[in-house]
Amino acid sequence: MKNFLSNKFYGNTLLAFLLLMIIPFFVLFIYNHPSADDWGMAENTEIKGFVDTQIHYYKNWTGKYFSNAVMSYNPLYFNSLTGYKIVTFLLMVTFVITLYALFSRLTTSILSKKEKLIFTLSFMFMYLYAMPSLSQSFYWLTASVVYQVGIILIMLFAILYSKINDQEDTYKKNMLTFATAVCVASIAGCSEMSMVSGVLMISLLLVYEIITKKKIKGRLILFAVVCATGSLILITAPGNKVRGSLYPDSHKLIPSLITTASAFWDYLISWIFLSPLLFVTVLLIPLFVKIINADKAVMKGPAFDPKFAGISSLVILFILFFTPVWSLGRAPFSRTVNIIYLMFLAAWFYNVFVLCKYVYGRKENLKIKFEKVPGYVYLIPLIIMCLFLLKKNNVKNVYADLLLGNASKYNTELNERYKMIEKSTSDSLVLGEVEMQPRTIFFTDITSDPDLEFNKMYAHYFNKKSIAVLKKDTLKSEE
Repeated sequence: MKNFLSNKFYGNTLLAFLLLMIIPFFVLFIYNHPSADDWGMAENTEIKGFVDTQIHYYKNWTGKYFSNAVMSYNPLYFNSLTGYKIVTFLLMVTFVITLYALFSRLTTSILSKKEKLIFTLSFMFMYLYAMPSLSQSFYWLTASVVYQVGIILIMLFAILYSKINDQEDTYKKNMLTFATAVCVASIAGCSEMSMVSGVLMISLLLVYEIITKKKIKGRLILFAVVCATGSLILITAPGNKVRGSLYPDSHKLIPSLITTASAFWDYLISWIFLSPLLFVTVLLIPLFVKIINADKAVMKGPAFDPKFAGISSLVILFILFFTPVWSLGRAPFSRTVNIIYLMFLAAWFYNVFVLCKYVYGRKENLKIKFEKVPGYVYLIPLIIMCLFLLKKNNVKNVYADLLLGNASKYNTELNERYKMIEKSTSDSLVLGEVEMQPRTIFFTDITSDPDLEFNKMYAHYFNKKSIAVLKKDTLKSEE
């Protein structure tokens, strides 16, 4: 098959397009600000100390032991709002680098660096374009650590696990095994979503080892034990019952299954047909075929069977949807669906690759002439991708918030609020609400109730007794 991406013009055109789509998301971090749990975790650590804070959250809110520990020492603990912007920015950079490293590991020297970069940016473009909640992805640090870090760790696990067998030195192999086990424990402690993903991942590896090799390696058993132990710690946390009491409709099997099926179907249709996914896929098929041509001898077994890949992917995605629905008794939060969407993209491209291998292996019988597809034909899906930018999507929103100055105004407004709080001699303050709320980076503000946890921690950060917010209309009515 003619690889149009090897052509400088076509390859550079696609690369330039992808960079234009993604770079603005990184620019937004200049205007990013903390909210909600960001203040609570840092201030509770300062008040109670690290160990007591972990115990407090484990008993009273959640068993996410790894993300709780990380968030306890977020930049706000060190009184650094600038550090908050830097850390959230670096998490997104780390995400992209890890994604590139994983794809590079899977394709080794088959693809050029440019082709690997194109795939990485294509995947990232689709993830950012259609994720349900952009503000609750990389920009809200708590959600980023709970969910995005969980995904980074899963990708890191895949890289480390694949490298273990490459080592001949026993010491290096043991060190890699230890690092991978720590990674598994961290995955289980990030969130319920990463925990379930970890369990499914380890389970698939166990099944694959049994089917293909009729035995299970000791290190894989170790990873399974670590994953099970971490999952048990998270699931049995007393705080889960406290948080679960807020959702009286949770843990009802039939309603949860119905809600899951409905949400799964709606999102599936939206992700496939209401986004440029199909056209991005067309552009990436030459890369898949290049990999198939170079490595088709070793790509055997159930993992490369279209039926097995398709059914397994649907089952995994359904379980991932069911997990939050079961816990909440309602459709999952958008920040949770962000992660399901990423898993969907991974499953989608994996299934497309498997299907390409299946079809390409039968190209003579099917009379398909891949080599006769001219390079300029691939400009058509690129043009259609541009047209998709006209409809509602995150890329359009990011450009709007940057070019219209919404993100800048939001940043200025909050900086002025911080200065006003610090200059005030009063211990109790009532502030006006944030007027500029850019849809891309604004998640939530403190409330009108000074006794709520977030308000208390917000006030503690600024060394005040209490801080509350009144809406603009309320302030006007009281004048």
